[in-house]
Amino acid sequence: MTDHILISNLKFNYYPKQPVLDIHKLQIPLHRFIIFYGRSGSGKSTLLKIIAGLLPKYGGHLSGKVTIPESKVPAMMFQDPGAQFALDTPRHEIEFALENIQTPPSLIKSKVLQALKEVGIMKLADRKFTTLSGGEQQRVTLAVIIAMKRQIVLLDEPFASLDINNRKLIINQLIKMQQAGKTIIIADHDLSAYSKLNPVIIDFNDDVKLLTPVQQQSLLKASSAPIELNTPLPSNSAPSIITLHHFSLSRQNQLLINQTELEIIKNKTTLITGPSGSGKSSFFKAIANLIPYDGSVMLLDQDLSAYSRSKMGQTLGLVFQHANDQFLNVTVGEEIALSQRNGHHPYFTNERLQRALHDLQLDDFTDHIIYSLSGGQKKKLQILIMLMMGQPLLLLDEPFSGLDRQSIDIVVNLIQRCQKILPQTILIISHQLMGALPLVDYHLRLIDQQLIYQGADNS
Repeated sequence: MTDHILISNLKFNYYPKQPVLDIHKLQIPLHRFIIFYGRSGSGKSTLLKIIAGLLPKYGGHLSGKVTIPESKVPAMMFQDPGAQFALDTPRHEIEFALENIQTPPSLIKSKVLQALKEVGIMKLADRKFTTLSGGEQQRVTLAVIIAMKRQIVLLDEPFASLDINNRKLIINQLIKMQQAGKTIIIADHDLSAYSKLNPVIIDFNDDVKLLTPVQQQSLLKASSAPIELNTPLPSNSAPSIITLHHFSLSRQNQLLINQTELEIIKNKTTLITGPSGSGKSSFFKAIANLIPYDGSVMLLDQDLSAYSRSKMGQTLGLVFQHANDQFLNVTVGEEIALSQRNGHHPYFTNERLQRALHDLQLDDFTDHIIYSLSGGQKKKLQILIMLMMGQPLLLLDEPFSGLDRQSIDIVVNLIQRCQKILPQTILIISHQLMGALPLVDYHLRLIDQQLIYQGADNS
């Protein structure tokens, strides 16, 4: 019996003459941690879906052979975990998964409870998925995989929406699973979380190949350097674009934010951090008038409650955490054309738009269906179309998830070029600080239901 997943002469494409993957020969060892490492759009997620049996079943064209030992059935966590839930709550989702693999009914309740406990989400068991953060949804998906006891676990960007403490929790759980003999295959562009796992790294940046131990250690060492964020406190005289007064925000009777006063500084970039599930994304939705809140929010000296839908669209743009929530059209070109018609950012002349598409490596994809793009490509398209709109206030929810370092640098550079021509107030929620530091003027941390500026007083 083979102790590898064997891949030979594999070619996969969504469109003729545009291969996503071309692998002559690859052996993926079992019972180890495996990292698929490479830039956005290099085919990491695609190979995970092929191993999981989702492709070409649900799209694309595949030739070649992928051989998986019969006893090793895969289970996969998507880059956007919310896309794979069939039911309304974590408890029901795990029950449904166990029923599908014909678990005896008498065992289902105990297996559900065990999976919820192992991932530390008992308190989320009966919450609606629509109220869970991206990080909480990722933990639910892992609980489903644990309950199913699959031997090959496929994880696509599993830490993109997780704070440090939750990353440690999930990594410790993955270590237990691997030590029990499971194969853990992770697609990621960021290796900073994996140094303690002693992983096998498969590089997707050029030819898909297994790196040598020396190459692996070199990459892991380079990725483990700590990132320091040093920002000043805003001065009392700085002009504000948003003022909160006795603001509170709840979700299913859970108080998330209870803010007496807060001012957010105009035409500056403010980073918002905090634990997964603390209410950061809900805060964005409240500011965008998408969910109810209590208290007062003043936006550009007008009460938010007085904004019409049309005026809100002219004033505020939101890049959603989950890319699929953003798009209104079928193809990349149609989505860009919509922003060209409705947007008014003076940076984006036709020439500069073409340059941006080229820099973001989207220029060859304008005829493509959006949902055939990789997670990183969708994220770059999200940011581009919302920058084109040119509203005074732009909210970016996890804008760097799914992006490799080079792509982050290109996105940051594009934002900076836009800012020089038309200053905007930008709020960023991100657990990934890599590459984002050049943008950040101020730092708000959401902790204990309060948004508090971090940094030194330089007044």
